[in-house]
Amino acid sequence: MTTPTNGTPGPFALAEALDHCAKFWWGASIVTKTAGFFVGASINVLPPEPVPFIVAGCALVAELFLSRSDAIKGTAQQFRRKLDLQDGFGWPIPATDLSDLLVRCPTSVKKRARNKHAAEPYFASADTPGPLRALQNVNESAWWTKHLAESMMKICRNTMIGGTLVALVALVVALQTTNDHSSLVNVARIVTGVTMLLLSVGLIKLTIGYNSLSKNSGISEAAAERALQAGAPDELTAVKVTYDYHLTRALGPIIPTWIWRFRKDELNATWNVLRSGRSGT
Repeated sequence: MTTPTNGTPGPFALAEALDHCAKFWWGASIVTKTAGFFVGASINVLPPEPVPFIVAGCALVAELFLSRSDAIKGTAQQFRRKLDLQDGFGWPIPATDLSDLLVRCPTSVKKRARNKHAAEPYFASADTPGPLRALQNVNESAWWTKHLAESMMKICRNTMIGGTLVALVALVVALQTTNDHSSLVNVARIVTGVTMLLLSVGLIKLTIGYNSLSKNSGISEAAAERALQAGAPDELTAVKVTYDYHLTRALGPIIPTWIWRFRKDELNATWNVLRSGRSGT
């Protein structure tokens, strides 16, 4: 395990800070898209001349924020993969890789990592590094990802369905209660606006992405479980299962920290029971 010296942030704290930074820019992108939508929807209230430019500016800034998030997420996922290989197999992270990462990390990430002491290690396995521990780590991490991604999928799906139903109900009520043309036009604009808002923040894409992440994580969990049940797993199998899972994580959407905080106590308790059942105790 790499030990931080002379103010150098620890590897686990650095990975957590990179994740936080990627999530920050991802959230900023969603907020900017939402702000641009509301500015566009307020064209009858605001001076009409600057509205198109503000909306276009918000869309451009939101894409820049998203690109920034994706770039940092890629770095974070790559570093997480190396950390998992170190924890699971005992393969140390080359000093050159760690030093290059530190140089390229944003100053805010390094500052956050220095001020935070992440628990090491963060896996429950007590086995020594090797194929067995690596598979146990994948089994645990994939199980968590499966359930957190499933929760996010349900939230995105229900928000999308709820927003669409509210807009449609408002349209039906308006059609039945008024014959005023201008009122009907305004309601139709609201319905269209709600639909565009759901599309602009990417709820459909996120619903599909979280669903795919949950299912593929379940596949990785099952693969790790099969290898563990087979007994005396070989290194090649463990490496393949590990890399397949990390590919799934890299392709999936970001899982917000708040959903982890909301479900961590329940999932921790369930995982502890699951572990005791698997160990035969």
